[in-house]
Amino acid sequence: SSDVCSSDLMLNALIDNIKELLHQNKSRAVFIVIDGRAGAGKTTLANEIVNRCGVGEIIHCDDLYDGWNDALTPTFERHLREWVTQPLMNGEMPTYQKYDWEREEFQSAIKVPSTSLIILEGVGAALPFVTDLADLAIWIDIPEEVGLNRVLQRDGEVIHREMLQWMAQQRDFFAAHHNRTNCSFHIDYGAPAQP
Repeated sequence: SSDVCSSDLMLNALIDNIKELLHQNKSRAVFIVIDGRAGAGKTTLANEIVNRCGVGEIIHCDDLYDGWNDALTPTFERHLREWVTQPLMNGEMPTYQKYDWEREEFQSAIKVPSTSLIILEGVGAALPFVTDLADLAIWIDIPEEVGLNRVLQRDGEVIHREMLQWMAQQRDFFAAHHNRTNCSFHIDYGAPAQP
């Protein structure tokens, strides 16, 4: 269909843009941010970029949130500053603690390996201080209900209650921080992620 064709063209243009950024920026890592509602396909797009460019490390916001109840909060913003943007501004690779959702606690620190491409992806990633530093900020558009259904298909009905709370949290967070507006490149959601 024409929709599939146009989204393929959009993706190809995006990849070309990123390859050009990689070609221009030899002295430091290219930093890309991907934001959008839950279920939009942010992780899928990040993986696609790394595969198509043949290089890159991905930082998932899911690893930076402090559980369900302290996710889209000042704690998350502090983690983004201390663990991601501050090191990048100092010419260093980010080091962060990964949250273990089963144990409900942060694990030992992970240092991002040296790379020419770093992608930060996840709900809430496109905060102003993050997109100001980014070479490219991407927003993936998806209707809220479609995103919710895709998450539940991927992760199971067991998180239905938490996801309803999450949808309200992300709505408020996006309204407060203008995440969509902070992104210069907007793309429609693609195929759903596999469980």
